[in-house]
Parts: sequence; structure tokens; C-alpha cells
Amino acid sequence: MLEDNYLDPPSLRRILHEIQSPALVVGAGQGLLVAELQKKGFQCDGIDLSSEMVKYAKLRRGITLVHADAKAMPFAPGTYRTVIYATGVIDFTSDEEAIRMMLLEVRRIVNDPGKIFIAFYKVSPALERFMARVGLLSDHEVALRRSFELYLLNPAQMISWVAKEARLNHFHAAVLLLRMSLLSTARERRTTFRMQRIIHRMSDPHSFINTAPEKQPYRNEEEIRNLLARLGIPVKQLGVFASCSVVRI
Repeated sequence: MLEDNYLDPPSLRRILHEIQSPALVVGAGQGLLVAELQKKGFQCDGIDLSSEMVKYAKLRRGITLVHADAKAMPFAPGTYRTVIYATGVIDFTSDEEAIRMMLLEVRRIVNDPGKIFIAFYKVSPALERFMARVGLLSDHEVALRRSFELYLLNPAQMISWVAKEARLNHFHAAVLLLRMSLLSTARERRTTFRMQRIIHRMSDPHSFINTAPEKQPYRNEEEIRNLLARLGIPVKQLGVFASCSVVRI
């Protein structure tokens, strides 16, 4: 629905000077990042767990992605010099053993000394504070399904919901919402508007919302380092960009 909303082409260009061919994008979605790298002259492939994304990449961009699981990639050892995990792969995964398996697998297919980049989604400080205040963000987890349900609310209903969750009167709840909107990024405002339109156009939005995970990990810079430390993986570099954090391991 919202393609490469976090590790987007501007963020990718921040690490472009470190990428070497051949490269692989894991979680390539509809192929936007693969297309961006190919346009820049890189030899680049992509894989995705979703057969629908593989189909859309072909229909939309003429890119043939590999339909595969990141824990068992169908490539020979040392095939790639650079592997990039897009947002939506490791950052969305709460099972640390599954993350360990993915990172063991990627070391098999990267030649020595290859480069591995992992993207983690992030939100602006203003949105992060707001989500924590209303209970959508707690203990490094986002209440994802509840977040989607908010797209169904009209402005008056949203103010009432914020007032209840933040224990404020309606005036101060409206001020809190306005402040969050003004201090959040233009990308976040566009994403909210687009998600509202998408969900309101669905014939049965509740069915879509109910398929979403109840919770999703949210890892800031400290928690990214803690995660990799728990997995025994050294961090070579960590860049914090406007819409994501990118770690080189």
C-alpha cells in the first residue's frame, strides 16, 4: 500500500557510496529500491516473502524478484558484495531467534568482505512522544492494530479518543493533536492522509485491520544496539536518517 515508506530512495542515497555490486535487497516489495539501484548503475537483485509483491514488481516495474524466505535464500555462498534489508523485514520481526537465523543466512551469501545493511523504521520525536502519551507505544512495541483503527475516526472522534487515553479534557486533547501534527514531518502527515483514504475506500476495512498484528516492535537507536548486542553481532556503523535508521553490521 505505502511503498518503501521508511527506507526510501532519499535514505538509500545516503549509503549509496558504500554499496558495491552485485547487491541484493531483502524485502524488496514492489521493487522501488531495486529499480533505484539499477538506475544508478548497480547490478541488483531483490527477494520478497510475498508472492503478491513479486507479482506487483513485475507488473509495475518489469522487475523479476525472487520469491523467497530471508531465512533460506536460494543463492550460492558469497554471491553478493552488498545486502540491504529494507524496512519491514528485521525491524518488524519480534522473534529474535528468527532474526538470528536471517543474519546467519545473510553471512552465507555475502562474500568476504561484503557489506550488510539493516534498515529500521522510525518516527519523528513529536509522533513518538504522542504515541507514548496515548498508549500506542510502550516497552518498544507499537499497538499496530489500534493505530490502524484510528484511521476510521473523524476529527471529533479522534479528539474524544485522545482525551480518554491521555486523561485530558477535549480542549487540551485537541491542542495535543495539533501540536503533534505541526511538529511531525511532512512525510508523516502525507502518510496519515493516504492511509485514511485507503482504509475509508475499503469495502470492509475491519477485515483488513484485523489481519494486522496486534503489536509490532519499535526500536530506537538504543534498542537497535541492544538487540544486536543480545545477538552477539557487532555494529560497524549506525546512521539515523529522517525516516529510518540504517545499521551496517
